[in-house]
Amino acid sequence: MDYLWLTLSGLLAGTLGALVGVGGGFIIVPVLLIGFDYPHTWTVATSLSFIFINSLISAYNYSRQKRVDFATAIPFSLSTIPGAVAGTYLVPYFSGEAFDKAFGILLISVSLFMLFRPQGQSKDRTPNWMGRKVSRKFTDSHGVTHEYSFSLGFGILLSFFVGFLSSIFGIGGGIIHVPAMTMLMGFPPHIATATSMFILTVSSFAGTLPHLIHGDVQLGASAALALGAIGGAQLGTHIAPRLKGRRLMQVFAVIMFFVALKLLWH
Repeated sequence: MDYLWLTLSGLLAGTLGALVGVGGGFIIVPVLLIGFDYPHTWTVATSLSFIFINSLISAYNYSRQKRVDFATAIPFSLSTIPGAVAGTYLVPYFSGEAFDKAFGILLISVSLFMLFRPQGQSKDRTPNWMGRKVSRKFTDSHGVTHEYSFSLGFGILLSFFVGFLSSIFGIGGGIIHVPAMTMLMGFPPHIATATSMFILTVSSFAGTLPHLIHGDVQLGASAALALGAIGGAQLGTHIAPRLKGRRLMQVFAVIMFFVALKLLWH
């Protein structure tokens, strides 16, 4: 029954993650902490291994839809690696209680942002002092042409910190990357989602590898979660182009808020 619940959790996290460009760690981490009473070191390591599988499949599917901005994804991905590796070595220095509190506060902050974030057309708001602006223009497999510009330096700096936070908490980092790419850098939402999944593939692999060497990844749980992720990622990437994610994100945010409260008193 434990493996069945893990597979269903992976399916849910994989579907939601692929829909909105996140790794699904915001679902998997509370499930492992509360539902299975894992220590936080096992939780972070196992969640990152799940995120790697989920984002790899999602990124592949989005690349077939020609929605991944590879020219941007590659430098962003490389800049997450130092932060992701550094974050893995700090996880054991947290106590279990401190991890629960910190993750709960992060979860509340993100859920409130998702509920009340401003709406409007995506446009570049990156500061000029962050370096030269680069432009992108390409057409996806649906025949839609996307054109935008942004500060590459700002994105690289942001990606380093995203990699760092994702490895500490066992999350994908897309929950930070996607809003920043749409609201600050002017990416079209579907391109931000697809490109974020490619970045998550690299950063989660860099974060998982040290944990795997140290023996913190619970392979049975990871396999069950990955089985669900395979179906969830396929489902999410195929229905994403047909779905407006605003209402889904609001429901997700409310669920996260109450899960965060549970963690704070866990």
